[in-house]
Amino acid sequence: MAGATTDIEIQSAAAILLGKKPFATIDAADEFAVSLQTFYDQMVPAILSSPEWNFSTKYVQLSESATEDPDFAEWETAYALPGDFLAFKRLYPEVPHQRFNDYIYTSTSGELKLEYVYSTPVTKWTDPFKQYITYALAAALSASNAESGQLARYFEEKANYWKIQAMWLDAQGSTSRGIQRRPWVDARRIGAYRRAAPTTNGY
Repeated sequence: MAGATTDIEIQSAAAILLGKKPFATIDAADEFAVSLQTFYDQMVPAILSSPEWNFSTKYVQLSESATEDPDFAEWETAYALPGDFLAFKRLYPEVPHQRFNDYIYTSTSGELKLEYVYSTPVTKWTDPFKQYITYALAAALSASNAESGQLARYFEEKANYWKIQAMWLDAQGSTSRGIQRRPWVDARRIGAYRRAAPTTNGY
């Protein structure tokens, strides 16, 4: 497992856990392999997008779009999202913004950096994370294919074990930092400011 470097190798390892033959390609006629790939394609982006993982985070300098025109409401500039974008984390500087499809609209212009979750290739996964995904995939497949409930529980326990190991290892790569965004607090402050602000006629 430590040597797995591709999505197919992770899927094949899960198949072996379920008593199936290993494979190097997905045969469209193999219903099991197709089902396994479907689960994998749905599960991995969801897991990578959860807040537990630092290794799936990337920072990029965004480029202003020359074709996308955000000239409505309060937005004036559009920035194109990276092609490997999975989930938004934060902007630097933190400016008012809104995501629309493949763009981030802002009420300002100029240099803007994005911290985001990207579609992290298997080569960037830690070994415990590979094990976690493999067992989680086996657990999902064993449950969906009406395998032994005991076997499914075993795979779930192994997946949880490797998840903890992966989280511990991942946490070693960064120090903890304070709360960067407080949307509910900020929303209350904005609301209070608007209520307190004088109207144009002075009342």
